[in-house]
Amino acid sequence: MFAPETFTAQWVKTVLVRHRQTKVLFWWPFWTFLALLALAVMLDGPVTEAVRNWPSGERAFFRFITDLGKSDWLLVPTLVAGVLCACALQLKLSYSWAWAARGITVISAYIFVTIAFSGLVTVILKRIIGRARPMYLDDLGVLHFEPFELLDWSVHSFPSGHATTAVAFALVLHTLTNRRLHGWLIAFGFAIGLSRIVVGDHYLSDVVAGSFVGLASAILVRDYFATRRWGMKTESGQVKFRMFGAFRPLWRWLRRGHIPAVFK
Repeated sequence: MFAPETFTAQWVKTVLVRHRQTKVLFWWPFWTFLALLALAVMLDGPVTEAVRNWPSGERAFFRFITDLGKSDWLLVPTLVAGVLCACALQLKLSYSWAWAARGITVISAYIFVTIAFSGLVTVILKRIIGRARPMYLDDLGVLHFEPFELLDWSVHSFPSGHATTAVAFALVLHTLTNRRLHGWLIAFGFAIGLSRIVVGDHYLSDVVAGSFVGLASAILVRDYFATRRWGMKTESGQVKFRMFGAFRPLWRWLRRGHIPAVFK
């Protein structure tokens, strides 16, 4: 699935080698499960109770930013932009406009696939696990589960979909900017994750699990694109995004105050 030089391929190879040596591969899921269970038992309840007592002004801020973790505002525009530009490439566009359309198509496809894939994984896990949301904390506690409940959103707490989307999109931006803006991207993901606890929709362990799902899913999609050189490539063990160069021909014309012809 992955080219030998990608980060994911090297990581999987390392894990398999260590597994053959120490059987560590079996223990990773086990220790991850225990860590999340310990987090849920020890911190989910106290953290939820603590944020309930936050001042209304601070809670209002987090209620405002929490919708940034929704996937719709990313999926719909990127799908529309990608489809329109892909269709436009079937026409006889001039050189500058054709490259700009290619750039938009690749960027839109990368964002859409990353967010859609990470969201799909989270949706499936939510329905398999069926954890009750914090609204039932007083009545049912932090460890009430109704597995394979497909429709009742109130038992779709684990993992957090908003945290998944926020972290996945943060890694997308990290890739598009070629590892710039580290601090801002970390703050973005952290703020969205915290907002889900403040608004009372998720526990701390839900947010942590969602963050891991978003990170892992985004890495898989990024490396898949890199191995096929779809707008990015691997250099010195790192993925380099290179499709912004597609806008240079059009940008040169615009800087000169001239809009080139759209069609040949």
